[in-house]
Amino acid sequence: MSIPWRRKKRTFLSAFPARPPLPPTPAEPPPADPTSRFRVVPVARKITDVRPTAPDEPPPDEPPSGGPGGPGVPSDWSAAVRFPSARAALGHVAATAELGPCGLRRPPHDPSVWALLTPEHRPGLPLAAGYGGLVLEADADGRLRSGGPPGHTGPGEHARPGEHTPQVVDRLGTVAGWDAVSLAELAAHSPVADPPPGLREVAVLAPGALARWLLRRCLATGVATTFTPVERLGADGGGDPGWLLLRLSAADGAVPAGLVEACGRLPGTVACRAADTDCRLLIDVRLRLPLDETVLLDEVPAGQHLVVERAASGPPWRWRPLGEPAAGELLDARPVLGTAAPVRTPVPVPALGPPLPVRLVTSARAPHRVDAVLVADGELDALRRFLRSRPLHETAVVAFGPGRHLVTEPPGLLHSLPFGTPVHQAGPGALYVESGCVLHPPLPDTARDEVLGLGTDVITVLCRDGAWRLRLQDVRPAWHLWVPEAPAFEAGLSRPARELLERLATLVPEPEPAAPAAAPTPEAERRRLNRAAMEHSLRGEYRKAAELLEQAGHFQRAAQMYERAAAELGEGS
Repeated sequence: MSIPWRRKKRTFLSAFPARPPLPPTPAEPPPADPTSRFRVVPVARKITDVRPTAPDEPPPDEPPSGGPGGPGVPSDWSAAVRFPSARAALGHVAATAELGPCGLRRPPHDPSVWALLTPEHRPGLPLAAGYGGLVLEADADGRLRSGGPPGHTGPGEHARPGEHTPQVVDRLGTVAGWDAVSLAELAAHSPVADPPPGLREVAVLAPGALARWLLRRCLATGVATTFTPVERLGADGGGDPGWLLLRLSAADGAVPAGLVEACGRLPGTVACRAADTDCRLLIDVRLRLPLDETVLLDEVPAGQHLVVERAASGPPWRWRPLGEPAAGELLDARPVLGTAAPVRTPVPVPALGPPLPVRLVTSARAPHRVDAVLVADGELDALRRFLRSRPLHETAVVAFGPGRHLVTEPPGLLHSLPFGTPVHQAGPGALYVESGCVLHPPLPDTARDEVLGLGTDVITVLCRDGAWRLRLQDVRPAWHLWVPEAPAFEAGLSRPARELLERLATLVPEPEPAAPAAAPTPEAERRRLNRAAMEHSLRGEYRKAAELLEQAGHFQRAAQMYERAAAELGEGS
């Protein structure tokens, strides 16, 4: 019976990290056993941090640390919050403003903003995550750890399953040594909107030449304005004295919103609202601060003046006054004009060249609608026969002219005319142009009125073969074409009729006095309305013509006029 072979179990030291640490390695390793297949190699534990940290104990010649973060670090800083942007840090500072100011720092390697907090700020730590902040707790050695409170794990210990191992992100002393960020610099990242209406006072900082032009415009609008010469201070300590501070105030009401917006749009100028009467803090009117302006004012030292613009325009900058405020009229003084008559020097006017004739040309963009038809003298007989056989001839009108006559009513009849030249109402007024054609060179309405001599009592018609001017008083209903004059009527009484009336007068009593003249009959009023509607339609006033036709009872014709008025509005838009 054979015994089954079993593989011998061997122990690997690196597989059990929880064993106690090995004794110190001797200077010379023991000689290896030639019969062994394995060799023991000492393994050193490697600790990796995000950034190299300073030694835990300072050298003997270094002064003792002022706090857990090292020398110069306040002992009350116990945590830090890393925000991804300045606006996120501003939102958290505004939400926790009642807890007091905190230390703000900017790292040199990214655009984030760090807030150093004291134990008094701990009630605001739960709000940090809402603004994208990462909370870092400081241990006794000044290391900032993320993921849990300090002392969660120690050397040789490991996180239990499901728990996050705290990592050392940085040191409190390193963060405290970064560049400080003022609250005014954070406020420059506030949301931007249009200037609010109803501002009674506005302060404007502008360069000298531009400020004088702006001052004249403010005085022209009736806004009380004062100016103060100021000097803009640079970050390097230099100054630019060519600036003016304009203070606009409205006696009643508010400063015009258009003027405030214009001040902010000019290059190099900034329209502000003052946080106090001394203008120690000026804030761009377009910024919507999430915190009270007095919080920013507390950071401005006494005797200094600060301007907070949008972050896109640059960081906050300081200025100082160079004099006392003065009335704006002093800077806007006009030169005294002489009383002598001005000397007029003749200026030669260059020749403009020969005038260009206005003509009609066909165009695909020209209107192809038919508002009227122009007929010649030889076509009047055909028009007469055509209209007598149509039921709509009652509303048709003809404007008689010199060799050409314009038939303008109604549109349904115009499309069916087998002769004549179709035209459309081009405006302004009673100007008709051949359909499918435009004026070349093009003329606006004012130029048409001046060049073509349009009037309220004439109808102007332009075609490719000529131009005609028709009088509005020569417009007649179309049925006048076959009724040129009224027939001759006989009046009076015959002798038998007169004798009969005399015998009746003796038998019948005297009639009562005649009543006053009756009001115009409905038919006469309808004819007057039709005439007025026709005149308005010739001038292109289709809406007024539609209202008159509706009063006269021509509802279908009024609806057609309303459609033409709507089409005109659609083309104008």
